[in-house]
Amino acid sequence: MKHIYHRIFDQFHILDSDGASREDDFAGAARWLESPGCLFQPNNFMLDRMIRGEGVVKAGLFVTIVLKGSGQGGPRREMTRFRYSENSIVVMALRKPLFWIGETSGGGRLFAAGLAFPKASIERLGLQREFLELFSSTETDEFVVALKAPPRILAMATEMLSPTLDGRAEELLLSAHAMEILARVISIAGKRASIEMASDHKQRRLRAIRDAIDADLRRPWKVSQLARDAGISRRSFNTHFRRAFGVSASDYLRTRRLESARDAIIEQGISINEAAYLAGYGNPANFATAFRKHFGYAPSRCRQSTN
Repeated sequence: MKHIYHRIFDQFHILDSDGASREDDFAGAARWLESPGCLFQPNNFMLDRMIRGEGVVKAGLFVTIVLKGSGQGGPRREMTRFRYSENSIVVMALRKPLFWIGETSGGGRLFAAGLAFPKASIERLGLQREFLELFSSTETDEFVVALKAPPRILAMATEMLSPTLDGRAEELLLSAHAMEILARVISIAGKRASIEMASDHKQRRLRAIRDAIDADLRRPWKVSQLARDAGISRRSFNTHFRRAFGVSASDYLRTRRLESARDAIIEQGISINEAAYLAGYGNPANFATAFRKHFGYAPSRCRQSTN
């Protein structure tokens, strides 16, 4: 029998931080909604460890409404990676199949509704023009944006995750909400694409700032200096950075430092104290606390995996 995820993936893997498969855990909750023709993925889990997924995603429109939880993901190309947190909505449109990766932080609850609309469903619903217009501001075959979720979409996602109806009535309610979310999201995303096209110069400067951070994570970056380098006032810099990448500049820097430290522990076998220094922490205990809060497990587990 064909796996339900084959409707949206050509290939896929979902693993926890110990390398154990979690595909059945997530797929067991997924369901296909014939109208409007989408995969509905309800996520209501307590995650004791980080979850990593990867695969080749088919063309289509993918919406994740996050009420609780945090993580990152997107196409492998760094330029289009996104980060998400509580009460956010992530929209990813793909014109062609693309390799995708994602990570969900452990140590907390994941309460999120995912909707995946294959390209064929978009065309059948008569939204092909709106779908293709999302790519007008970029020369690539993907469009990714993370936004604060509007109250109406949050309310619909909450009801989809905790339905009060049963049987056919529940199916109709889920389908109606999925259809409305699609209509609202493609409109919101279309406006964002137009804004990004109009402010492409500012986007390039913000991407240059992000790339500079990635290139020198040990540097004691200051938001005021980043704002000056971007040619944006300090007051509005974080707002623009969050709109572009889903998180503030300070949160982005902290996350990237922790990720770099984790990779160095695993791949280079450095000590926890060295990793703390790499991540900009003078106190290894503070580093361990921040690491555990972000990834859902202690940095010592990374050391164990290298032995």
